[in-house]
Amino acid sequence: MQTKIKLRDQKILLVDDLDYNRQLLRHNLTALFSQHNLKYKAFSYFQAHNASSALLSFSQQSPDLVFLDIELPDGSGIELLKRFKEQKPECFVVMVSGVSTLDNVKASIAAGAASFIVKPFTADKILAVLRQFERHYDKLLKTAE
Repeated sequence: MQTKIKLRDQKILLVDDLDYNRQLLRHNLTALFSQHNLKYKAFSYFQAHNASSALLSFSQQSPDLVFLDIELPDGSGIELLKRFKEQKPECFVVMVSGVSTLDNVKASIAAGAASFIVKPFTADKILAVLRQFERHYDKLLKTAE
């Protein structure tokens, strides 16, 4: 089943067990969208604090971009990543973790993550991911035409 890509439907899912981290990420994203010349600026945000709420939100909202913590109280972010990619292979998933071991990075990329950001994240790292997302989304739009 091929998903129709629509600019107005872009959605971001933020998954982290700490509300502070989700809010900080959202504020950073909002600031970056307004301060930088990014092609895509209209997003809806959805948040989840654990794996089960993330699965539900992902199924209901079908986000285009996901920031996903690796360590969640009720499951592994890497296992969740695999499930997201099964449901929507074109989804751009960025793993976020305070534990940047080589094993975590390798497992994330092998499971389909587009990128990996280490906490505490910086605006520059998030901006680099947003630029990656733009290139990814442009390719999706071209293949959908």
